[in-house]
Amino acid sequence: MNRNPRKVLVLSTNCQIKAYVHPTRIAILRMLTAKKRTVSSVAKDLGVHPANITHHFKLLEKVGLIKLVERRDIGKNIEKYYRAVAHNFVVNADKSSKSSKQALELTILRNNLSTAISTVKRKTQQEVIAVIKIARILPDDIKPLQTQILQLIQEFSQYDSAEGMAYSLNISAYPNETNQVSRTEIIIDG
Repeated sequence: MNRNPRKVLVLSTNCQIKAYVHPTRIAILRMLTAKKRTVSSVAKDLGVHPANITHHFKLLEKVGLIKLVERRDIGKNIEKYYRAVAHNFVVNADKSSKSSKQALELTILRNNLSTAISTVKRKTQQEVIAVIKIARILPDDIKPLQTQILQLIQEFSQYDSAEGMAYSLNISAYPNETNQVSRTEIIIDG
């Protein structure tokens, strides 16, 4: 049995997508892509009691996002080790309406940021770069902007180093509540 995660898993069922789109489960999946882990070891890193995340493991296993890869008999208990089935998860929301797909995309970004907030509160002393910029963009300019953003993501990926600290890059452009705000910028300087 191959215990190493595959490179990519496309999430196409509603059950898989619903299971994935949760801050705690995203955090669990990140940990389980790195190495096999027990519920207890993941709970310790999340700063919670194992009973508080057991249901997340059961759901992730049920929908096929993690798998049991090893059992160790340690006397009166059996340790169960789980591993994510993939290093990367792609949410395929093609069957959704445009508005529900956009809401799903923003929900995933929000949950990703919620996971990051929990992480920095627990244990990191690393830099966080945060900028919120609001601009009025013409419809014809969206595609060229998207191309530039994808190029930036490629450039970000070139900094990947086995010895480095793991960073996430979250870039999103979405409609603002008001059309009156222009050239607003929020820079959080640490």
